[in-house]
Amino acid sequence: MAARQRFRRVGRSINAFARDLRVHPNTVHEILSGRKKGLRGDAHKVAVVLGLKEGEILPDEVSTVDAVKGDAA
Repeated sequence: MAARQRFRRVGRSINAFARDLRVHPNTVHEILSGRKKGLRGDAHKVAVVLGLKEGEILPDEVSTVDAVKGDAA
């Protein structure tokens, strides 16, 4: 099922989803429309949560060095 259809199915708006993730609604819209690929930052977080890509979402306090080394877990 496409991501936009899942929002309709559960009766939630994209803006509510963005608020729950603490990201800007435009980021969600850009991921859904394909304008952003979800490579880094909030776009990555949105793409992973929506199941559009595989990946990990790390807490903000985890440094890039620790994340790349694998010490984040």
